[in-house]
Amino acid sequence: MKRLTLISFTVGAGLLISCNEGALDKTNDFDQRPLLENLGNNLILPAYEHLTEATEALSDAFTVLKAEPNATTLEDFRAQLKVARLAWQACAPYQFGPAETRSLTNELNIYPIDQTQINQNISSGNYDLSTLSNLDAKGFQAISYLVYGDPDSQEDILSSLTQGRLQYIEDVLTRISSTSLNVYNDWKEDYLSEFVAEDALGVDVGSSVGKLINALNRDFERNTRDGKIGIPVGIRTLGEPIPKSSEAYYAGYSVELLEANIQAFEKLYFGGNGIGLDDYLEAVGGTTIDNADLNQSIISQFEKIESAIGKISDPLPMAIENQKADVEMVFIEMQIMNALLKTDLSSTIGVVITYQDNDGD
Repeated sequence: MKRLTLISFTVGAGLLISCNEGALDKTNDFDQRPLLENLGNNLILPAYEHLTEATEALSDAFTVLKAEPNATTLEDFRAQLKVARLAWQACAPYQFGPAETRSLTNELNIYPIDQTQINQNISSGNYDLSTLSNLDAKGFQAISYLVYGDPDSQEDILSSLTQGRLQYIEDVLTRISSTSLNVYNDWKEDYLSEFVAEDALGVDVGSSVGKLINALNRDFERNTRDGKIGIPVGIRTLGEPIPKSSEAYYAGYSVELLEANIQAFEKLYFGGNGIGLDDYLEAVGGTTIDNADLNQSIISQFEKIESAIGKISDPLPMAIENQKADVEMVFIEMQIMNALLKTDLSSTIGVVITYQDNDGD
């Protein structure tokens, strides 16, 4: 019996290894270079270029506002701030390489912000925005707080724009603009060629596909699913909603930013008008753990997420108050997508997820 068991185990293990090797060979047969070239040249680089242009335009709008604060210049600045925040959504899935090295997310899109720290900085006039203590006191949300005000206070924004506040906005903007420009230049001058190079092909931890899949999963899981919806609606906070943690709490367009972010993930997945991850999965015959067509499952889930988002509207805190079940459904649909991307897609391609998981995934 022991000998029979051993033989059975050996045969079974051999078949398993053979199947795994077959799947791996099939995965490795996919030519990654056209995929990476398309993503790098037609999606990633243009996204960072647009972000750079948008943040430069934001700085220009601020120069006008600072010179002559009035209702018109304030509204123009707010409008350009929204353009820049929407531009960021297209870059969010690509937080690896230069963006990770230069901590682009930390400079642009940390939320919720620390109002107390911001006000203390402005009052003292003595602050260093590069320190850890000011991590939550900069970025788009900090500027939004200063030009919209807290919805609870309804302060007169124009009269609050003292020299100290204007200087603080300028200092935050300088970091946003310079970091965005540096990341774009890094991609344009060196990193794009590294991204598509022969030695960057494959699926190991240091490969371009490995970095890409980890980055898109990390951002989708932590910043989209949890940051944009799960925490504000209370799913990630023991059932207690925290509407003030919404991405655009002060400006009131969190849902619009979410829509743009989902569209960026969808564009990445389909490769825009070129080769995308959908082609990768089709080429290797990707299936879910339930043996369904993986590509079609992901396509369907994008549609379900967009449909769920379409049932809520800005401002998000009001939607949480009046349509809590609908907001929670957005999270549920994104949770299903998270499993498809992090478990099914990554394992099908052969990429190991290396970032630390959040509890309750």
